[in-house]
Amino acid sequence: MKVYELFTELSSENRLGILQTLDEQPMTFTNLIKEVDMNSTEASRQLSRLTEAQLIEKKGDGKYYNTLFGKLVLSSISDLNFISEKSGYFLKHDTAQIPLDLLRQIDALSSGEIITGVYNILNTYEKLGDGIKSYMWYMSDDFPRHHLPNIEKKLEEGKEIRVILLKDLPSPSMLSEKNRKKIQIKVLDEIKISVIVSDNFSMFELPGPDGKIDQNTAIFGYDDRFREWCKKLFQYYWEAKCYPCCT
Repeated sequence: MKVYELFTELSSENRLGILQTLDEQPMTFTNLIKEVDMNSTEASRQLSRLTEAQLIEKKGDGKYYNTLFGKLVLSSISDLNFISEKSGYFLKHDTAQIPLDLLRQIDALSSGEIITGVYNILNTYEKLGDGIKSYMWYMSDDFPRHHLPNIEKKLEEGKEIRVILLKDLPSPSMLSEKNRKKIQIKVLDEIKISVIVSDNFSMFELPGPDGKIDQNTAIFGYDDRFREWCKKLFQYYWEAKCYPCCT
């Protein structure tokens, strides 16, 4: 099957609905048409197309099942669903700074909340920052001056703070002398993406059309899947791209 042929089969809301319904559990024809709210004639036509495309199959128990191929296709659609739903955001933000393996898992951000306005973003961070219990990882093209009091407090409490900053940014001097040795800092020659990861929340910002990080639009996430995705993104830069900072 050619990719354009596959997209043709997936272009129908009815066929996609059948695949998603069967992904939850196999069903007989009678139960399926009730579940997807479709008349028998239309359902028969769509089932025939999906069967011919080898996305579903009818087994000996009289129930329809997604084939292994159908399951794989359906699992790949979630990324496209997220991208299409957030098309307004992705039209104005460049994802080139995200490694390919994470780009293929971008639907992990589907539970995220888009917050606009620098004040709203800072206010959201301040509210959530107090709830950090064990660690915070931060990457941006500027040292978080607005968050210095909270960072100092977390360092004094023994929390793990990792920061990735631009090479020429004189960041350590902004901290109190006793905390400069507690914070872990690495640097990059160029940073075009902002990420915060903590045990309480995660956040990231992408560059806009001008190539600079859009400080006016951020996506905040609060569940494990969102956090793990952001953690992997931070670790990608921390382990593979950064070099130590001379403090």
